[in-house]
Amino acid sequence: MQLTLQRFLSANGATMGTLTGLSRTLYTLEEAWRENKPKVSCVPAGSYRCIPHGWGAGTKVSKPRTWELVGVPDRSAVLIHVGNTTKDTEGCILAGMGLMVTQLLSSVSDSRIAIELMRWEIGQNEFMLTIVDTPKI
Repeated sequence: MQLTLQRFLSANGATMGTLTGLSRTLYTLEEAWRENKPKVSCVPAGSYRCIPHGWGAGTKVSKPRTWELVGVPDRSAVLIHVGNTTKDTEGCILAGMGLMVTQLLSSVSDSRIAIELMRWEIGQNEFMLTIVDTPKI
């Protein structure tokens, strides 16, 4: 399976995009670009293998039944998981059903529903994720 994250907006210290390749388009939220520093920066654009994270019975992880991006330069434990604002990202990618941007806050909505949709359609399978930055105009 191939998914594409197309980033299109940076606001309020967040980077927002769309996630395509599933039955419906989801929205994503990451931290702003901060020189790829762990836990505080969005993921560099590129292609990444995503592997199941915390799917085994009795697995003790803080973000179960998610996916980990493999091969992010100088980073580890980069996941796609539930959350709504940059306070929830930890340098990871959040998925949501909608997107809200105000003067003070950027967020995704219904993140649990979006991750459940991904769990239903992807399950414990690997997939490829291509992250593309929209060129600045």
